[in-house]
Amino acid sequence: MALWVGIGVLRGLPTAETVGMAVALTALPIIGLWDLFGRRLWGLLAAALLWPALLFAAFPGYFPGELGDALATGFSVFASPAGRDAARSAAASGKALAASTPGHSGTLAPPPALAPARECPPAITLGDDQVALPYEGQGHSMIVPVQFGDAELPMLFDTGASFTTLNAKALATLGVRVAPDAPEVTLHTANGAKKARLTVIPKAWVGGLPVEGVTVALCEECADDRVSGLLGLNVSGQFFVTIDTAAQQVLFQARPAPVDRVNDVQPWLTTEAAITLFADGRGQANVTAENHGARRVDGATVGIHCGDHHLTVDLPAIAPGETSTAAATLPADAACQTYTVTLDHARW
Repeated sequence: MALWVGIGVLRGLPTAETVGMAVALTALPIIGLWDLFGRRLWGLLAAALLWPALLFAAFPGYFPGELGDALATGFSVFASPAGRDAARSAAASGKALAASTPGHSGTLAPPPALAPARECPPAITLGDDQVALPYEGQGHSMIVPVQFGDAELPMLFDTGASFTTLNAKALATLGVRVAPDAPEVTLHTANGAKKARLTVIPKAWVGGLPVEGVTVALCEECADDRVSGLLGLNVSGQFFVTIDTAAQQVLFQARPAPVDRVNDVQPWLTTEAAITLFADGRGQANVTAENHGARRVDGATVGIHCGDHHLTVDLPAIAPGETSTAAATLPADAACQTYTVTLDHARW
């Protein structure tokens, strides 16, 4: 069952639907075989052994070279409720099981070599807050190495992407699971607009410079045999960036703290405002924000726009699953019968 869940997730299918299809594909034929065997106990045991063995044996014929990745992903999905470490350990077990299977290495064939003929040099540390990353390619196809957890992944440096993206295979390698009910954003890919679910990776490193709490979109169309995804502005925007085309390097210099993380926080924070107007002309705005994510929001600034007025309200820290409220007095001449609410600033 883990094998078919894994291949479904690798194909970008929603996890809940994938689990349901895997259960049906695995369990229903067993029930049918048991019925064929006269519903005897030995028939149930035989069916429970025979059908999964046939599925396992047939898998490489339909998905050549993907046994190891599918098992690792499936094991990771089933172990993810026990935590990130358990998911990563389960993924490693899936890889080992595939590698021990006769006739199967459990791994994909190595990807084609990247375009440059010369070997790409390592990152160059220029100081405590600055690093130079070599890039491969040219023009709008600059590929840079980015560290996520224990894995260094090739990423396409994309100044037009709001969010960093990874494909399902990369997320499974990191032991990261995207929840079926996770927030979604619309990405504009080469194949048109696409809805993508989000997750948060605890930390990424750009040449040794850390970025905490990176919101990542699951996007298969944003990856290929060269890159695992896009390095978006929610990471690169944490730095002053200079592209040195002569040296084929991208220079990243950390911005002075604190750095606004509104792009990363916004999908996980629901903000609302209610305005009360009193008979004496006074007005008050009551703002509420709920944190739907698994990471603490250390502070947020909500903007209320009515007419020519822009009122900002600062909210205190919000723990995961918790709600924070704050109130502010409206300007005396602000009627505010209609208004809009925005999340102007936020930080983890």
